[in-house]
Amino acid sequence: MRISHLLMLFFAFRVAAQTLDSKQITVGEGTNMALALSPDGETLAIDLQGTIYLLPAKGGMAKPLTDGMGDDRQPCWSPDGQRIAFQSYRGGTFHIWSVDKNGKDLTQHSSGPFDHREPFWAPDGKSILCSSDRNGNYDIWKIDLASGAATAITSNLDHDYTPSVSPDGRIVAFASSRTEGAGIYLVSDGVEKLLAPTGKGTPSTPAWSKDGRWISYQLLAGTQTTLMSVEVATGKIVPLSKADEDVFPFRAAWGANGSLFYTSDGKIKRHGLEDGGTEQVPFQVTLTVSTPVFQRKTYDFDGSSVKTVKGIRCPVVSPDGKQVAFIALGDIWLLTIGLPKPIKLTDDGYYETDLAWSPDGKQLLFSADRTGNMDLYALELGSRKITTLTQTPDDEYQGSWLADGKKIAFLKQGLRNTLATGTVLQIMDLATGAVKAVHKPMFQPGQPSWSPNGKYVLLAALDAYSSKYREGVSKFLLVNSESGQAVGMNTPFPNQTMAMRYRNGPIWSPDGTKLAYVKDALLWVIDVNADGQFTGQPRAITSELAEAPTWTGDSKSIIYVATDHLRKVTLADTSKQTIPLDLTWTNTKPQGTVVIHAGRLFDGKSSELKTNVDIIVEGSRIKAIQPHRASYPSSYKKVDASQLTVMPGLFETHSHLDAQYGEKTGRIWLSYGITAVREPGSDPYDAVEQREAWHSGKRPGPFHFLTGALTDGGRVYYNMATAIGSEAQLALELNRAKRLGYDLIKTYVRMPDEWQKKITEYAHQHGMTVSSHEIFPAARYGVDAVEHISATSRRGYSPKLSSKAHNYEDVVQIIAQSKMVITPTLALSGGFWNLITKDTSLFNTPQFRQIYPAYYRAAMIETAQQMGKQPTPMIANYVNARASTKKLLDAGAHITSGTDSPIMPYGASLHVEIWNYVESGFTPFQALQTATINAAKALAVDKDLGTLEVGKIANISIVEGNPLQDIHDTQRVKYVLVNGKVYALEELLKRP
Repeated sequence: MRISHLLMLFFAFRVAAQTLDSKQITVGEGTNMALALSPDGETLAIDLQGTIYLLPAKGGMAKPLTDGMGDDRQPCWSPDGQRIAFQSYRGGTFHIWSVDKNGKDLTQHSSGPFDHREPFWAPDGKSILCSSDRNGNYDIWKIDLASGAATAITSNLDHDYTPSVSPDGRIVAFASSRTEGAGIYLVSDGVEKLLAPTGKGTPSTPAWSKDGRWISYQLLAGTQTTLMSVEVATGKIVPLSKADEDVFPFRAAWGANGSLFYTSDGKIKRHGLEDGGTEQVPFQVTLTVSTPVFQRKTYDFDGSSVKTVKGIRCPVVSPDGKQVAFIALGDIWLLTIGLPKPIKLTDDGYYETDLAWSPDGKQLLFSADRTGNMDLYALELGSRKITTLTQTPDDEYQGSWLADGKKIAFLKQGLRNTLATGTVLQIMDLATGAVKAVHKPMFQPGQPSWSPNGKYVLLAALDAYSSKYREGVSKFLLVNSESGQAVGMNTPFPNQTMAMRYRNGPIWSPDGTKLAYVKDALLWVIDVNADGQFTGQPRAITSELAEAPTWTGDSKSIIYVATDHLRKVTLADTSKQTIPLDLTWTNTKPQGTVVIHAGRLFDGKSSELKTNVDIIVEGSRIKAIQPHRASYPSSYKKVDASQLTVMPGLFETHSHLDAQYGEKTGRIWLSYGITAVREPGSDPYDAVEQREAWHSGKRPGPFHFLTGALTDGGRVYYNMATAIGSEAQLALELNRAKRLGYDLIKTYVRMPDEWQKKITEYAHQHGMTVSSHEIFPAARYGVDAVEHISATSRRGYSPKLSSKAHNYEDVVQIIAQSKMVITPTLALSGGFWNLITKDTSLFNTPQFRQIYPAYYRAAMIETAQQMGKQPTPMIANYVNARASTKKLLDAGAHITSGTDSPIMPYGASLHVEIWNYVESGFTPFQALQTATINAAKALAVDKDLGTLEVGKIANISIVEGNPLQDIHDTQRVKYVLVNGKVYALEELLKRP
């Protein structure tokens, strides 16, 4: 399908948007809001949830100046009081904008691919100062308003930010994280001075008093946030706020007679009254929130229809161009081009990934967990013999053959390294077995590709714009294979990023003259010389979505995944050929009848247990729940739970697939009683293949609800993120979501509001939900869910939770009144770490001891001991995060349980999340509902899942003890049923 046609469809769906059930709410508190006082002292400008407002300095109803679609924040008045400058994310990059005080004449003042933040209008009105990452770190810059020219004021290798200019215009104050001393600095005529050192604390937002004698600033030190002031002449430092205040990290505003406006505890406050006290400035802001109404995706869990395989992973074409090897349904397959029926090369329960042909076409290199962790293997196609190449406690994956067949390059990491921050490029000599590490550890790089001459290894790697904010672009990292030194970090498209850093290139052509890669969802090639230097201009050779390109041996063609099927493009004329593939699957469904004698039954609907009942399961569904009787037909399978509690299988609603965990991922989930997993971000083909393998019964695993890549803006961080660079690309990505059968779309932190709104409209037209880290304006145009009570934000601070882990009325009411589902991941916000510093018995369960590697368990215990000795602010603030979560519950928010595993261990962390809710004041019944019926409703599967009722699917967890009395009993699993199939815990603890 051509892009132009997709765009027509895309905009047609925009016209037929979902119905919104909208209402207005009025709030008198704001979370992490900033303010500025007009020069005449009469009017305050504030930002609240991404909109700039004006209100009288004495308080009152706030009037919006901006439309709420630009993430407009941190206002600053012009010296004449006629305009307000602010940072805005309009267009997907932070820039400095201004608007007049009547909300007219919206004007952009900075431009380009770099972020510009924290504006301050110079006293002469001719320039605006800000911080920017234009030089690879954050410095202070001055933007001339007449010409738009930007001039650097500072140039330190560390980060300088939040500038403020003295009333006479001579001195710039700024905060800095400099290694020689963090604090508030002054610069005048190029001479810098540290005025207020802050030690290990984090300073921000200096603001000059009107007479220029004092500078206020905010200090974050551990768990304390304080409004400070420093006397410019003497350096004398005076704290202004109370010890327990939740002071927000924004400029205070000096008024007459030394009074000071600032934001704290969700309020606007005025300090420095005649009696030395502080008063609140009351305000009200009216917001529109919406609940979307649309036809949700439906599921045929009982259907036995034959389905075409969509999860085609790691396709690689043979050197002669006649065959394609790939992974699907849990095995390696070989397809002869022209013969649609592939041949199965493996047939086992292991997890296999990352295929690569040997140069002679006789072997396939792959990674698999045949011994429990991911090692490298070679499969001889003639004999089907499998040879072990590596066998270490770590994981080796994404291997690539050298052209002469004598060496392989691959990546290595361990399970302890859950974010792959220490992934190491390795080279093995196949003759000797010797392995050497090359290049320094990297963050989630792509698959290595050799230069044909063997001098270089090329791979995709992240190049962050700065260390202050983690996002950047994926570039081509060229590494000398002998020295291990980086030769270059280049890209043919400056300040743009390529596709997900999995299997999307850059890949060297066998003749060494070209590189292939995916960008903007299209397949591109560029000419290079033998040293990998660009010798031509990049050119797109597809107009359809492309993924996982692989060269034929003659360098004349590339085979790739075209959304949901295989295609071949010939470089000479860019002609395309579909490669037929006939591979199907069906849902697995048990036969026969199971009777469970439940001593105690928690059905998920009532907080009262039923006792001594039988649950009759026929096939995959519950046929009856009835008083216990002594005998049943001998053909029935019996499960004696007479001393146990039978409860609904649990939902984990926020987890990400990590291929390095291999087949044990599914066993972990089930062994912890988790029978359904929602995955808001993954390589789409890995995720779909995993779902098809689990649902077809190839490997044991839960019901799987998924999305593909994190749909992000122009900067990315994770290798599973895709950067949207145009509406044409967005149309291709949304078409992929529909064709691959996504359950949801997750937009990530650099996605601008205007595109998130379009995504939401399209997703709802196709029955999918949308989730993100954002709450507003997302809640205005119908985004369905929000991940995390805090978590990563493009702003450097959360719009949902303060530095002290408090939320306020705006956050609580937006989430509750819009009916937006929230997955707090409270365990991630300190709950998990708080628990293990006090009690490591979590790591002594049969599941943890027998499924997880011993070194991983030892590492977790070591981490717990270290964190116990040096508690982090996150752990210290956990009590506040608990209170913030309870506020959401009390307001009627729809809460589901999720963890962001494997940042924390799969399985175990979900139980901690549930326990954390009880610590927060939930009843055990309420906490259990977050992982059962609440999650089922959020996924629109509550007619089939989430409670134990006649007619529903038998997803069941059977545990020792009684979780309604002791919530910790949730992890004491003895049996689990998924889709009616019974597993005893002992079965799940065994490897294939």
